[in-house]
Amino acid sequence: MQISDRSVPITNSTLSTLIAELGIECGKVQALINQLQLPSLTSNQQAEILVELLAAVVHLHTHCDEDFQTLIANELEKLPDDEY
Repeated sequence: MQISDRSVPITNSTLSTLIAELGIECGKVQALINQLQLPSLTSNQQAEILVELLAAVVHLHTHCDEDFQTLIANELEKLPDDEY
């Protein structure tokens, strides 16, 4: 799955920016996981990848805090109820 450069249809500009940043960081994590799956990695290469992965995971963890979750919940509340 590739992250697109297209904007997301979110009315809150802060949430839109945070979602875009989240997509970029998730792309980095996926790239690091792909690197870990390469055959014949040296211990040094594996260590470098794991350090970068740790930093990315910590960033994701802090990025997805309660404020971010609240912004998402607020955006959900703005959505109209679809009638089927």
